[in-house]
Amino acid sequence: MLHAVPSPPLEVPQAPARIVTGLYLRCLREANGVLLKEVAAAARVSTSAVSRWERAESPIPRDALRTLLQRYGVARKQTEFLVRHMPLQSYGRGQCAPQGLASRAPHDHWADVADDEAAARYIAVMRQASKVVQFCEVVPAGLRTPAYQNLMLNPDVCVVPDEPVLGMPSWVHQVPWAAKQQRTVLLDERLLTNGGSQAAAVAAQLRHLASLVSAEDPRGGDLVVRILPLSRLLFVHTVGSVTEVSLHGHRMVVSIGLFPTYETGSRVAQVVSAGLREAVEAAWSREETYEGLVRAAEAMERRAAS
Repeated sequence: MLHAVPSPPLEVPQAPARIVTGLYLRCLREANGVLLKEVAAAARVSTSAVSRWERAESPIPRDALRTLLQRYGVARKQTEFLVRHMPLQSYGRGQCAPQGLASRAPHDHWADVADDEAAARYIAVMRQASKVVQFCEVVPAGLRTPAYQNLMLNPDVCVVPDEPVLGMPSWVHQVPWAAKQQRTVLLDERLLTNGGSQAAAVAAQLRHLASLVSAEDPRGGDLVVRILPLSRLLFVHTVGSVTEVSLHGHRMVVSIGLFPTYETGSRVAQVVSAGLREAVEAAWSREETYEGLVRAAEAMERRAAS
């Protein structure tokens, strides 16, 4: 298990709170129809400074963050949560020695526990990332049929929605999927047989996935869907659904349970990244994935008809 060797980050890791908050600021600005120059005037800085804050290329002062969030109408409780979790402007990861078995420096790990705003920020991260590699135990957002999505977003079973739903902050409904997002989705093999009383809806979902695999460009495209077999125990099987994203050149490990969590730079992040690379190598081929999805859909249809 875990034959892939952890690789060092390509960049000096940035604190995940800065990365996610920077994207949040950009999404809020665009949802409110505010120009960079207007924001810059409010914060009394240059437009390039605001742009760097939104891309987490430079740290945003806490006072400036508070000013911008107030400018966008963010509630005081939410504003103070982000300001409190933002590293000081002088913080630099390289100045801090990693601590503990996880080899974390301060601010390497961030739990975003701000209720609906946290879920909305997670959705924005997943949609706007330029590259996504994810291991999923259910079909993830963006690849679902309407019937399957209703199952996944049922309030009785869904703790934190991973797609915009009624009642979520309005700004997140305007966040589009990134153009040319490179996305690799590794689906747990158990998904092929888990249908229960919803076999018909699951069968239709499996056929939809098969159509996506069939439409893939064999030379390499923006979306790759593969089945990850259970024939050998892999690291990702021990941690459950997990994702690595690249956002504005920053890499983060992302997971969601009762709330979203983000990790950069630490030994944990490196091991999860290596585990995902190992899983990509172990996944079924395109042909095997397509055939497996079709066979599973046919079996699920027979179950639904019985």
